[in-house]
Amino acid sequence: MASQWSPEQWTQFEDALRRDLLAAGDDKDAWKHITRAALQIMARYSTSFYIVSRFLPPQKRERVEVIYSSVRYPDEVVDTFEIPNEERLRRLDIWSENYEKALEIRDLRQAVAAGVTPILAAFTQVVREERIPPEHYRAFLGAMRMDVFPHPFETIEDLIESYIYGSAIVVGYFLTHVYGPAKPKLMPDALACARELAVALQLTNFIRDVKEDRRRGRVYLPQNLLRSAGADMDRLDDPANRKRVIDVIHQVA
Repeated sequence: MASQWSPEQWTQFEDALRRDLLAAGDDKDAWKHITRAALQIMARYSTSFYIVSRFLPPQKRERVEVIYSSVRYPDEVVDTFEIPNEERLRRLDIWSENYEKALEIRDLRQAVAAGVTPILAAFTQVVREERIPPEHYRAFLGAMRMDVFPHPFETIEDLIESYIYGSAIVVGYFLTHVYGPAKPKLMPDALACARELAVALQLTNFIRDVKEDRRRGRVYLPQNLLRSAGADMDRLDDPANRKRVIDVIHQVA
């Protein structure tokens, strides 16, 4: 995977894309600029997802790339940018305001002309056309805010409903709306499957990154399981304590 962009590089990227969109001759031309930019983001940040998405039909693939781009920037704000936490929240607030503004402007180029960041202008177009409930993305941004000033989760149910719902489940819902079920009446079943898969994938990430998350001040292992095992997340280098943490990981897995 290529090196990650700095905040300044993201700004330069968005500014260049905005200029291209404002100079586009029509909506079709503007969408081509968007999809090229979204593809560039995905290729830079996710080699595996980039490769797998190549098998999708072109229209679905483009929308998946736009969805990926819409969640990539907030995730970078929270996890990668070397900025104070207050600045992280400020950037997330601006991004959220852009989203709400974009929802009110149906035309892609008009939204960009009104100051909406291009990626969100394109994403809200996907939201409208695929009938994705707008509150799903609000839940995603809420989960990102929780990562700025983390707090512990008491139970696995608390973790799923308070955090995983916004961080992963709703993203699965985005993709399900784009992929579509085999038959329209099966949409509830498809969304249910997306939820279960998202929970499984997110828990896999948590148990893989326990030590890295702790360095960031985050604990995703349920507190009730840690207490029952006598495990201390602040003593991960203690062999006996580490074994107790691993026992908790096995319970989560």
